Amino acid sequence: MSDAAVPGTALYFDPDAYTEAHARSGAPSGPAGLMGRQVAGKEFLDAYLSHARTDVLTAVVRALDRGDVLATICREHPSNQTRVRRVVLVPEADFLPSVTSARPPASVLHIPCPPDAKYVWGRQATGARFAISGVTHTLSSTNAVQSLCNLVTAPFESFDALVCTSRAVVNMVRAVAGTYADYLADRFGGRPELRARLEVIPLGVNPDRFRPATPTERAAERNRLGVADDEVMVLCVGRLSHHAKAHPFPVFHAADQAARRTGKKVLLVFAGWAAHPAVEKAYRDGGARMASGARVAFVDGQDPAVRFGAWRAADVFVSLPDNIQETFGLVCVEGMASGLPVLASDWDGYRDLIVDGETGYLIPTQMINGATAQATTRLVFGQINYDHFLAECSQATIVDPEAAAEALARLVADADLRRQLGAAGRARAVELFRWERVIRAYESLWEEQAREVLKWSPPSRSYFGPAAYPAPEQSFAGYPSQWLGDDDRVCAVAGAMDRLPLFLSHPLTNVSNERRCRDVKTLTAVLQKVGMPRLVSDIASEFERASVDSIQAHATVAWLLKYGLLIRVTV
Repeated sequence: MSDAAVPGTALYFDPDAYTEAHARSGAPSGPAGLMGRQVAGKEFLDAYLSHARTDVLTAVVRALDRGDVLATICREHPSNQTRVRRVVLVPEADFLPSVTSARPPASVLHIPCPPDAKYVWGRQATGARFAISGVTHTLSSTNAVQSLCNLVTAPFESFDALVCTSRAVVNMVRAVAGTYADYLADRFGGRPELRARLEVIPLGVNPDRFRPATPTERAAERNRLGVADDEVMVLCVGRLSHHAKAHPFPVFHAADQAARRTGKKVLLVFAGWAAHPAVEKAYRDGGARMASGARVAFVDGQDPAVRFGAWRAADVFVSLPDNIQETFGLVCVEGMASGLPVLASDWDGYRDLIVDGETGYLIPTQMINGATAQATTRLVFGQINYDHFLAECSQATIVDPEAAAEALARLVADADLRRQLGAAGRARAVELFRWERVIRAYESLWEEQAREVLKWSPPSRSYFGPAAYPAPEQSFAGYPSQWLGDDDRVCAVAGAMDRLPLFLSHPLTNVSNERRCRDVKTLTAVLQKVGMPRLVSDIASEFERASVDSIQAHATVAWLLKYGLLIRVTV
């Protein structure tokens, strides 16, 4: 296809969205260090330069000096050896006038986040003909949720698009926008609705960069990391954040049990980075105490050489998020492309990536109805900050620790199974998630938008929380494998009361404790009463009789389930 047949698409460019440079060498400039959206943005730009079918890159920039970074990236990119791509920079302040001119620079503007309503308000005011394309990353902040509400109230049209990286994200967007539309109809009448299209396009992977290691590469990287020949290396990659990414308990438990049940030597390696030394210290202590059957090591995941080397040394990749910040799981695709079997949470977009039993295993997740019913209300009102909100939701989310242990033990015990699942995962990653395919999907979407823009010429309240951000029970209803209600039965595990003090005192398992019962006497008394299966409602009532309110009671049940002190009984 010639450039003339490709619609003009402008990328909104800001270095923060497309580069990792500021977070290298283990010295992040901000408190969080390297962010997943930056990794994804950098990979997207690299793929766009490698595979986009246009020789002109039009970029909207906040200021021209931001464009200097893009010009350097383009000049130094390997694709520049075979094709010279012209870069056209449009200052943001000049964008609206430019698209109303006789020769507009683009008919579609792609923004690396949910689309900002200011562009469509400007479009309505000027009559400019252009479409907006945006993409989701984290959607749990109040700003992100407000952008979804704006999709209903701002003048977005059917030719605008929000790219969702997974089906779970589509469900979340519809839950928030739909609830907000219902509120508007109840308050003002009419039939408000989400007009912009929701398009599912995943993130991608470079299968030439992420690939199975050669025997020589594997030996060299294992030697560099100090992995013994008889050790099975289990790899986790990403930010060390027990409240905002993935709580490590299920991984610790799985590694510990896999080693004990198989008799194999298990090395659990975290290629990550922590926002604060205290967090890394807590992880190290947690590994020593909760995964004593395995060897646990930590390496600097912000160093690209270390991060990529770890993929080539590993035998199994594990990612068990329990956090509503997650939407896709790029590391799982990278793990599959690297030829590793992947052990992942059955959570949000992760379930779009892993084929359970074929490319790895999906570990069931659960949330408790009622445990976070006031969370979004308190966040919007300012009673808690965003970090506390994420922690509260995470502490009410269970990644089944026993299922994780069983699955990892299966993989640790069977090298042939690891190779079989790893090869299937590699094939799936190359077929469905290679960047060339993803970029073609974007180009197809933009072409449709460009064609369409040329043609442009009261219910009862049934939800918790504000309509602008419903409670997690509704907003993230599609994330867990299942929801547990008051009619489900749970039972205390053997030794629960003996293990209770550790989980009450350890910093990794003592998060958002003000939102649940912390009294040892009360918790012990309740555990003594659930030696036989009891309804969740009965257990919640036991806590309520001890002056614990209903929401805190349910959150306490979730906490006991999260750390394996209670288990769900299905018979």
